Amino acid sequence: MLAFLAAHPDEAFTATKISRHLEHSSGAIANNLATLAKNGLTEQVSESPRRYQHLPPNDNAPGDISN
Repeated sequence: MLAFLAAHPDEAFTATKISRHLEHSSGAIANNLATLAKNGLTEQVSESPRRYQHLPPNDNAPGDISN
């Protein structure tokens, strides 16, 4: 699912729309999206309906030694 969102970085999706593309239950997709958002990998961009969008990697994440 994260790969699907990353392939469409400028779009926000509902669990139902993602479930149609990935052919998995929308309930399972919704649970995964909430977990991914909690972990900072996706962002919930609207409340009703809940839409999620991919978040690009943070270049200043801990462990980044490129400074």
